[in-house]
Amino acid sequence: MSAVWKYPLAVTDVQEVEMPAGAEILSAQVQDETLCLWALVVPGWEEEPRRIRIVGTGNPFDHETGVKFIGTVQMHSGLLVWHVFEELV
Repeated sequence: MSAVWKYPLAVTDVQEVEMPAGAEILSAQVQDETLCLWALVVPGWEEEPRRIRIVGTGNPFDHETGVKFIGTVQMHSGLLVWHVFEELV
């Protein structure tokens, strides 16, 4: 049985998020001024780290490792715009 879990993110360049193996990242959005990631997971499966990269509009972005786009979010009434990616290995 699967479930959708929410993972709050820090607004930082790169971070690791622990989630069950094989989780499918669905989207990134802002909830109550907190940047969050939602994923379809199988609870109880062994956890693995996933590398999440957050890039502000206009900021340099070196993505030689390969990335998968998750979503674009706006914070503080659109003053800050973040683009969220998963780094692929």
